Amino acid sequence: MFISLMKIISLIFISAFVSKAVFIGWYEFDFTSTSIVDFIYSLAWGIRFDLTVSFMLTALGFLFITPFYRFKNFYQYLYAFGLSFSVLGVVFSTMADAIYMSQASRHITMDISLGKGMELELASTAIIQYPWLFLGATLISLFFITIIVKRKFKLEFYSKWYKNLLCGILFVASSVFVIRGGFDDHPQSPMSVYKIGDADLARVAWSAPYAMTYYGFISKENIAYRWTPVQTETQMLELQKKVKTSFESDVSELQELDIIMVLLESWAAVDMADYGAEVDATPYFDSLRKSSLTTSSFYSNGFRTVEGIFATMCSMPNPIGSSVAGTDLMARQYQCLPQILKDKGWETTIIQGSGQGIVGSFSQSLGFENSYGKFDFPDSSFATNYWGYMDDGIYNFALRQLDSKSSHPKFMVINTGTTHDSFLPSESDYVFGSATPDERRRSTVHHADQALERFVTEIESKVSKPTLIILVADHTAIGAKNDLRHVSIPFLMRGVNIDVPVLNKPVAASHRDIAPTILDIMGGNASWFSGHSLLSEDYKEGANFSVNNEFFWIANHLLMRINAQNGNLESCAQISENTTDLEPVHCDLADKSVQEQYENGINYMLYSQQHLFEGTTMAY
Repeated sequence: MFISLMKIISLIFISAFVSKAVFIGWYEFDFTSTSIVDFIYSLAWGIRFDLTVSFMLTALGFLFITPFYRFKNFYQYLYAFGLSFSVLGVVFSTMADAIYMSQASRHITMDISLGKGMELELASTAIIQYPWLFLGATLISLFFITIIVKRKFKLEFYSKWYKNLLCGILFVASSVFVIRGGFDDHPQSPMSVYKIGDADLARVAWSAPYAMTYYGFISKENIAYRWTPVQTETQMLELQKKVKTSFESDVSELQELDIIMVLLESWAAVDMADYGAEVDATPYFDSLRKSSLTTSSFYSNGFRTVEGIFATMCSMPNPIGSSVAGTDLMARQYQCLPQILKDKGWETTIIQGSGQGIVGSFSQSLGFENSYGKFDFPDSSFATNYWGYMDDGIYNFALRQLDSKSSHPKFMVINTGTTHDSFLPSESDYVFGSATPDERRRSTVHHADQALERFVTEIESKVSKPTLIILVADHTAIGAKNDLRHVSIPFLMRGVNIDVPVLNKPVAASHRDIAPTILDIMGGNASWFSGHSLLSEDYKEGANFSVNNEFFWIANHLLMRINAQNGNLESCAQISENTTDLEPVHCDLADKSVQEQYENGINYMLYSQQHLFEGTTMAY
């Protein structure tokens, strides 16, 4: 029994290690500057997590398949199936995690809950956009499955029952010990990987199969992980003096107007000429930007739609390295823009071309009364991709909703769908080509830009009420390559039958500034919003995003990377005019302006995260 157990553990372990080396290696060497030495060291350090997965899966087979060992042939087939399924899970979860990192710049962790109900769409996207990775995962899996079948892997037993009992008890005890993480005072969780002491090294050492199992089945509560230290009441009062710019709220008298916000799914400034890109994939958006309220640069506060929605609607950051949606923080009480407007008589609606999923339910928890997805669309003649309706179909449905005879003012948010995929109806639509991911992405966003032109043109020609139009990406779907292409996004705001200043404000803004700006235009103010109105004379610049335990702060064309756990300033970089390229520079804290920017960033991080985790965002 002992020898067969070791063979099974070794097989799963090798499959986990090989798939990590291949797929995480692809991500590290294509998207980061990780050295080969650091990569090998991190792989070796992470072996403990690969062993955890191996013992865990072997123990499950031992407990659930062993009772059938007397049925010889059935037992053999059952073990081969169970072991093959385990290898498939290990290999493909590692591949999926690498793909997720290339798009969201972080591991899946608790975000696995955000994909429930969209498994088919996610799988289709992975196969179409990353065919070589999918082929690699298939070949690796087939290699190990062939070994399982040919070698007839199964758990062998001793002839003496007491030997089997003793070996079984020792194995279960060893499995508990390994899965728990030894004699440490806290049971091992996926976050234990950060004990390696460096976030970049931890990214490589991470075990996707273990994290997905832990957050998908073991950790049922999906508790959001807090990186920042807890602040005392005195510390919070001091931080409030440094962070807050407004202590007065007034939403009693809001100008009655319709608000249409289009969340441009996955649009990235790196594809847009007006943001300094070498290509011109969005000529219509670029032309609109010249006659609208916009900023010289705009950055996403998150990497998933639900993160962009939370930051935009609630003007608050997500938990560092994670999301509010899908965690215990989702159940907290927030007073966000849709709830404010709903309480004042607005009809609040969110529309998306895919299934409603967690985006719909999460949005409704923030104050949206109506949520519509692809199954609510009455007209099936419009083009679809693997996620659902493409933009023309979504805009058509939105126009129908706007044409309804309701006397209430409307707040409508539209999450587009064309750029959720890279599929276009005709080969001629791929105006930038389709041979590379960059070509497919630019062709797709160009197609979406044309649909946006048709929609905005119709809105501007037919509406009679004062109407505010906001166009902003919810996030991007590309990974960083030592730059900011993964967070630099387009944004503009314009009025129809209402005056909105035509201004390109020379600041770095982000999602959290949108709700305060909308309220300002309407004549209101919510002091608990952490962002600032772009029309305010004392606008306080500061965009932010986070990756794992790293908090990034942007102001005055300078990017600062701050360790969220200890507050150390780890690196600085100068941001180019195209809003994405970076040039590393020395963090000169002797420079008063640099010191002030660092303090603004860390103060905001500590103050906002405390309110978020304490459930006191209304007291911000």
